[in-house]
Amino acid sequence: MKETQISVRDVNKEVFNEFKALTVKKRVKLGKALTIAMMELLNEEKEVPKKSLLKMKSWDFGKGTENTSKEVDQILYGA
Repeated sequence: MKETQISVRDVNKEVFNEFKALTVKKRVKLGKALTIAMMELLNEEKEVPKKSLLKMKSWDFGKGTENTSKEVDQILYGA
């Protein structure tokens, strides 16, 4: 993996100090920890949003399928 040196502006000092302390505690280099954090943020963007059955809209299967649900119930349950 190719490495690069960066300079970052507008980082909250308290957040940075807490992050740096955590890297020391976990014995991880600051650059490695920052790479992990960036990768996690990128992976969040790639995740497929979960679809909700409640948000699904109904659709028409066409002519002649008006009683399909009842026919399936009859076959499966004899009802």
